[in-house]
Amino acid sequence: MSERSFHLRMTADYGHPENTIVGLLVEKNQDGLWQDFVLSGLSPGFEIFVYSIFTCQHTYFRINAAEQGLVLASGHGEIELGTDEDWMLDRIKVDFRARLASGEATPEAVEYIMQRMRQCPVSKNIREPGVLQINAAFEPA
Repeated sequence: MSERSFHLRMTADYGHPENTIVGLLVEKNQDGLWQDFVLSGLSPGFEIFVYSIFTCQHTYFRINAAEQGLVLASGHGEIELGTDEDWMLDRIKVDFRARLASGEATPEAVEYIMQRMRQCPVSKNIREPGVLQINAAFEPA
């Protein structure tokens, strides 16, 4: 069972056709309430670490979607991460959903994107937790 839990979410608007970010809001859940996530020199180190996993996953999500011909209009992502009492990761769940501006999200394209998300350099450099889930879904244009 996790001793510490971290939960971030983001909403994004994208520019076409490269899926560049034109608007981004990141929030963190603290004590059951959502509040803006502001990265600064005063941010707790582990919280920065969680954000780095999240932003790397987001980068791989949107770039690999573009490679598959999926132009994103907007998206929503969440990461839930848990640690044991020694701060070792034991659970990571990443979920991204996007509304398409164009393209068709075939099952093969979605599987490719999720596999590429597993290759994010930040995620590859951590010990794989007991539970690792990465999901991606797309709504048609």
